[in-house]
Amino acid sequence: MYYIQGADQKEYGPVSADQLRQWISENRLNRFSPARADGESLWKTLGDFPEFAEVLVGTAPPASEAPASALSEPSAASAANASPYGSGFRPSTPGISESAIDEKIKVPAIGIITTGALGALVSLVGVITTLSGSNKNTEIPPGLPPEAAGLLKSYLLAMEPFNLPLNLLALILSSLTLVAGIKMLQHRSYGLVMAGVIIGMLPCLSGCCCTGLPFGIWALIVLSNPEVRKSFH
Repeated sequence: MYYIQGADQKEYGPVSADQLRQWISENRLNRFSPARADGESLWKTLGDFPEFAEVLVGTAPPASEAPASALSEPSAASAANASPYGSGFRPSTPGISESAIDEKIKVPAIGIITTGALGALVSLVGVITTLSGSNKNTEIPPGLPPEAAGLLKSYLLAMEPFNLPLNLLALILSSLTLVAGIKMLQHRSYGLVMAGVIIGMLPCLSGCCCTGLPFGIWALIVLSNPEVRKSFH
């Protein structure tokens, strides 16, 4: 018995060898279609299984390379015997199991989630203290020279109008980083994940760059892997 992976990235089966041979002969599957034998965790392509070598000879190219008419106007015979898993099989991650990709993503994604959550918490505290006015009572550290104390007081007064918008901006960006980490675990929205990871690495935009920088670099390395990228939808 065998399992196959569809264009929707889902696993289907078990399917008998005879059924697979029938679908291959009908050009519903080809040598590039991801499959694995029952009891094995490693994904291969059907071309890697010697038991299907004979029937794979002369099969049509992958569905992505087939003419549009062949996909939009199936014959009556092929429609009657169509695979219940659809005709759009594609080699998304041949030779690498889905669980292996999950392991690559898991730790950096959790780090990105932590970065976003901490940043959002710090920013939220800043918003609350600004709205309540408690940050206006900040005391000048004792022992500072009069000139330094005057400069610090002037700086705090000058920054006071910007405290609320800056904290709100940090809250929004930290929330984006948090969502990006969650989406990364779900293999969804590759572009949003990349944006959130990069934002979490920037000291001026992230509420917690101490964790954002190391986990962000790790996440970018993992996300640059072509097989990991193909697993996103």
